[in-house]
Amino acid sequence: MNSAWNWIGLGAWFILLVFLIFIVQNIRHRHIKMIVMTRRTFSFTTFLLDLLLVAIFIGGLGFMSYQTFFRHVDVTDQDLVSVKYSTVPLVLQTNGGNGYFVTVEQGEGRTPIQKYTYWTQGNQYQVKSIHASIATGEDPITIGARVYRFPSKMIKNADKKYEAFVATVRATYKPTFLNGLGMRVGHNALDYTMIRVPSSVFVSK
Repeated sequence: MNSAWNWIGLGAWFILLVFLIFIVQNIRHRHIKMIVMTRRTFSFTTFLLDLLLVAIFIGGLGFMSYQTFFRHVDVTDQDLVSVKYSTVPLVLQTNGGNGYFVTVEQGEGRTPIQKYTYWTQGNQYQVKSIHASIATGEDPITIGARVYRFPSKMIKNADKKYEAFVATVRATYKPTFLNGLGMRVGHNALDYTMIRVPSSVFVSK
């Protein structure tokens, strides 16, 4: 069902391609006809029609490019995305006499991106700091995570239930005409991870 919705976008791109071919042939045909019939190489009317066709194509190209590549998701827009939140307890790791729930790997370069590694029961995960944050203070929700509207009740319950936990949010594009036009239906819209530990002592750097 999801792939069927995405055919809307494929069809729109195909129509845009056909329109481009039509524009090229139409402009060529009219210019040749103008030269043969009037022996002129320029006509203001012909130029305006050329400009109109090109403008329509550029507008369609810009619209489809935005829908397919550049439109950003809003997790609060439940008409376009379905959002799922979850919490999972973390498993303590040991290194000698020290225990930790998460390790931080510092990035390099002019805009370094950190990598966070954490463990749940039987699994190890690594996320980048552009899609994750670590909460170590009294507030269980980081400033960066607030934009993703984590349910405060869910986070507070997890904070009481577990010594440390990871909270995740995943948004998936719904089967709608607009999402189909951008060929996004069923695809992942965003992932964000918030790692909650009692204090910075449990973060290994």
